[in-house]
Amino acid sequence: MKYFRLLSMLPALPAVPDAPPLPLDELIDLIFEDLAESARPLALALLGFLDCKNVEALLQGYEVFDERAPISKEQLETREDLPEWLSEFLEAYDSGAITDAYAFDALWRAYFTALVEVAETSGSVFLQEWVSNELTLRDALVRYRAEIIGEKADMRMSGVAVQEGDSHSTLLSTLGEAANPMERERLLDAARLRKIEAISGIDPFSTDAALAYLAGAIILDRWNVGKTADTKKMLEVFA
Repeated sequence: MKYFRLLSMLPALPAVPDAPPLPLDELIDLIFEDLAESARPLALALLGFLDCKNVEALLQGYEVFDERAPISKEQLETREDLPEWLSEFLEAYDSGAITDAYAFDALWRAYFTALVEVAETSGSVFLQEWVSNELTLRDALVRYRAEIIGEKADMRMSGVAVQEGDSHSTLLSTLGEAANPMERERLLDAARLRKIEAISGIDPFSTDAALAYLAGAIILDRWNVGKTADTKKMLEVFA
C-alpha cells in the first residue's frame, strides 16, 4: 500500500539526535490514522519497545508509565489481553523461574524474539534489517563494555538468532573518544538514525517508509527532554 498523503504530511525528522518535530503521541496518532490494518501489527511491534520500558518500571516499583505504549497499565496489572511473549515472561518472572543474572534481560530477549518473528512473517525488509541491526549492535555493545572491564564476552548476548550484519567496529571505536556518557548515547542514536535512513527503501511512500519514520521518531523521542535538562536526569532516560 502507498502512503502518499501520510508521508507527505508528516514533518521531516531530524537527521541527528534531537527532539522530534511533534510529540511522539501525536506522530503515533497521525500514523495510525492512515496505516492499513495489515501494517498495524508491524507498527505495534516497534512500539513494543515502550511496553518493555513500562514493564521494567512497573515491576521495579517506579511511579512512571508511558501512556503512549500499546499495552495499558491495567493490562499489565491484571495480566489480561497481553501478547504471548509478554505473558510468558511475566509468568516466569512471577514464579521466579528466570535464571538470568538480570531478570529484565529475559524481557528484552522475549521482545526481540517476537519482533524477529513479526519481521520474518511480514516480509518487511525494513523491519528485518532494523531488528538485525539493533540486536547485533546491542550484542557488540555488551562485548565492548565487558572488554573494557576485563571480562570475557564472546557470545551472542541477546540470545536471539538473527542474520549476521555489521560488526559495528567503526562505531565502537568512536565511543571511547566520547567526552561523557551522554555523548556516547548521542553517537549510538546518530548511528541508528543513519541506519534507518539507509534501510527505509527506495519507495518514499511504502509501508517500510512509514515504519522507518516511526522507528526514527521513537529514537528521537529519547532526546525530547529540553535544552536545559539536568544531565543526570537525562541519562536516566537511557538507563
